[in-house]
Amino acid sequence: MFRSTYLYVKTHNKTGMRYFGKTVMKNPHLYKGSGTRWLRHLSVHGCDISTEIVGFFTDESECKAAAELFSESNNIVEIGRASCRERV
Repeated sequence: MFRSTYLYVKTHNKTGMRYFGKTVMKNPHLYKGSGTRWLRHLSVHGCDISTEIVGFFTDESECKAAAELFSESNNIVEIGRASCRERV
């Protein structure tokens, strides 16, 4: 059964790094995220972050469609690949 889900973008206020994610927590502003690179960034630069809610979904197919549209329109896959190449 699908649980109500928030899609969000976290932005580190000092470095500008952004993180797109989802959570089922009632308050997505309190959730830090779970990405390995994002959490490593927070451990180095601190947790001075802001949260932008992309959407709140009670339907799984709508949530998935919105996440895919957001990812495509913001070029998230290519940005992630470029970031990985920079670290090598």
